[in-house]
Amino acid sequence: MVRSLTLITGDAELAADCVQDAFVRAYARWKRISTYDSPASWVRRVAINRSRDLFRSAGRRRNTEESAAAPDVHLDPEPLADHDLLTVLSQLPDRQRIAVTLYYLEGLSVDQVADSMGITSGAVKYHLNRGRAHLAPLLAPASSPTEDGTDD
Repeated sequence: MVRSLTLITGDAELAADCVQDAFVRAYARWKRISTYDSPASWVRRVAINRSRDLFRSAGRRRNTEESAAAPDVHLDPEPLADHDLLTVLSQLPDRQRIAVTLYYLEGLSVDQVADSMGITSGAVKYHLNRGRAHLAPLLAPASSPTEDGTDD
């Protein structure tokens, strides 16, 4: 879960905090949660929601800091390697990034992703389709001509 949330958020510490918070909440409500069909899905959903809450809060804080900073001061995030998976996934909108990460990297079914995200299976399929379309040109190997100048 931490690995998947790291890819979703781009921040390993934030991911670990969110997962830990989700497990603490599950422990506090275990009598009720243990009766669910999939308590792990509940924990995953809480962790994802917590990461969204923290992102919104961090975004508001960053906007406030940037507006308070001098005009020539830029608060750039630490750059990531060009071919890093985090860099590629960060180019997707939130819902596409979450769906792609849970489906392809976590290995969840469409129904499990839908349950984790709190959306329908059809919406998950839509986000997976759009995510694949967005990622295809980024992940496709560059075709290089052969020695005789023709493509394979």
